Amino acid sequence: MARTSRRFEEKKEITNNRTQYRAGIYTRLSNERTESWRDKSSSIETQTLTCQEYALKENIQVVEVYTDYEYSGTNFNRPEFQNMMQAIRERKINCTIIKDLSRLGREYLEMGRLIDKVFPFLGVRFISVNDNLDTIKEMDSKKSFEVTIKNIINDMYAKDISVKIKTTKMNRAKNGFFIGSVPPYGYKVIKEEGGQRLEVDKNVRFIVEEIFALTLEGKSQLEVAKHINEKKYATPMTYYRTGRIYRIDDDPQWHVGSLGKMLSNQSYAGDMVQGIKSQFLAEGKKQKRAEKKDYIVVQNTHEAIISRENFEKIQTQRKQRKAESVFSSKAHNLKREPKNRFQGLVFSCDGEELYRRYRFSSHKIRQLQYLYRNERFNGSIGEKESLFIMEADLDKRIATDISKAIHTITNKTSFSNRIRAKYDEAIVEGNRKLSQYDNLIQKEEITLQKSYENYSLEKIDRNTYLLERDITQGRIETIEREKQAQEIKISNLKKDKRKALRWIKDIFSAKGLEKLPAQLIASLVEKVIVYDKHEFEVVYKFNMESLKEEINE
Repeated sequence: MARTSRRFEEKKEITNNRTQYRAGIYTRLSNERTESWRDKSSSIETQTLTCQEYALKENIQVVEVYTDYEYSGTNFNRPEFQNMMQAIRERKINCTIIKDLSRLGREYLEMGRLIDKVFPFLGVRFISVNDNLDTIKEMDSKKSFEVTIKNIINDMYAKDISVKIKTTKMNRAKNGFFIGSVPPYGYKVIKEEGGQRLEVDKNVRFIVEEIFALTLEGKSQLEVAKHINEKKYATPMTYYRTGRIYRIDDDPQWHVGSLGKMLSNQSYAGDMVQGIKSQFLAEGKKQKRAEKKDYIVVQNTHEAIISRENFEKIQTQRKQRKAESVFSSKAHNLKREPKNRFQGLVFSCDGEELYRRYRFSSHKIRQLQYLYRNERFNGSIGEKESLFIMEADLDKRIATDISKAIHTITNKTSFSNRIRAKYDEAIVEGNRKLSQYDNLIQKEEITLQKSYENYSLEKIDRNTYLLERDITQGRIETIEREKQAQEIKISNLKKDKRKALRWIKDIFSAKGLEKLPAQLIASLVEKVIVYDKHEFEVVYKFNMESLKEEINE
C-alpha cells in the first residue's frame, strides 16, 4: 500500500499541461531607490520575481521582461511599454503580467481603457498579481469596482506626488539649489543638506574659459566651434557620460547650436536660472516653456567662470551680430508657404535629413523659393558639399508620377476590387494553414495524453514516458512557432491590404493637383532621396506597377 501511495505522489509531480499563454512581464520604476530607508518592495527585481512566480504557478511561458526605468506612470509613451504593445499586436505574446496596477500606469482613464477595451479586443490575458486580478478567471462586479477604485487612487496619488515634488523643487530653486539632472558644462553637482550646489569642474574649466575668451575677441560661433573641434575637445554630453576630455574615434563634434546655448547661459556668471520649463501633471497639461518673467533667478549661488561684466559684453555682441545678420533682414510682403509639407521625408543618400530653407529668386520678379538642403556650416571639421533639392521640383515630379500611374488604370473601382480580392485570397489561404496547425497540435496533445495514460496504467515506465513527453512537447512547440509566424503573416497581409486600398484612394484624390497637401504626401510618399543637386528619387509607399503585377500573377 505504501508503494502505491508513493507511486501516486511520484506521478502527481509530472504535468502534461502545455503552455497556452506567452507572457510579457511589465515592470516600471519612477526613480532609482538607493537610500537605505526606502521601501524596496517596488524594485525591478522584486516586481519581476513576483510575476515569474505567478507565471510558473499558472504554467505560463514568459517570453520577455519589459522594464521602463525612471518613467512616470501618468505617461504611457514609454519605450518598453510601447515595445510590449507592439509584441501584442504582432501576436508574439498574448498575456501581460504586472506586480500591481500602479506599475502599468497611474492615469485611471487610460488604465480603464486598456483593461476593459484594448486587452480584450487583442485577446490578451491580463494579470495583476497583488490585486488578484486575472482576466481569464471570472471577475464579478465587486472586483471590477475594486479595480476602478484602485486606478482612481493611483491617479490621485500620482498627481498629489507631482504637486509635492514640483513645490519642493521650486522652493529649492528659490534657495539657490540646482534642481536639474545634468549640470552646465564646466560644473559638477555637489550634494549637501537641503539640496544640490554647483561647483566648478577643474578638469574642463580651461575649455569653458577658452570658449568665452575667443568670443570676447569677436570670433563668431562658427569660428569658435571649428577652433575647439580642431583641438579635439569632447562635447559636453560626451564628457558627462564618459569623463573623456578629448574626442576619440567617432565621438560627436561641437556644433554652433550647443555653443549658442552655452554662451547665453547665465550660470557661467555665477547665477542660477531655473524654472524655464514646467510640467503641470496634476492639471493634465504637458511640459511647456515658461515665460521669461516666471524664470527663477538667484544671483551669486556658485563660483563664476566668467565675470558678470564680460558675460554682459558677450550678450551685447550676440544681439548686435544677430541684428546685422542676413537672416535678420526686414520683413517683406512676398507670398509665403509656411507649411512644411515634406517634413521628415527628405534625406541625402547617406541618411542625413535635409531641412527646409528659403531663398530669394534671382529673376527680375523677386519671390521666395523653398528648398531642402543639408547643414554645411555647423562648426564641424571638414567642409560638406552643398546638397539641395527645390520644393517646386518635388511637386512637379510627384504630380507627373501620379498622372502616369492613374493613366494606366481604366477604372478605379474595378482595380480596387481586384486588389482586395487578391489580398482576401491570400488571407483565406493563411487561415486555412492556421486550421491545419491547430489540427496538428490537437493530434500531438492526444498523443501526449495517451502517453500519460499508458504511464498511469504502468504500460510504460517513467523514463519512457518522460522521453515521449519531451519529444511530443518539442513537436508542439515547433508547430506553435510556425503557427505564430503564420498569424504574423496574416496580420501583415491585412495591414498591407488596408494600406494598398488607402493608397489607391489617395492617389486618385491627388489627380490633377500640382501641389499635394501634407496629408496626401504622408500617405503616398515613403521618403525622398537626394543624390546630387537636382538629382533625386521619390520612394512611394506602394508602386502601382507592382500592384498590377500582383493581380496578374
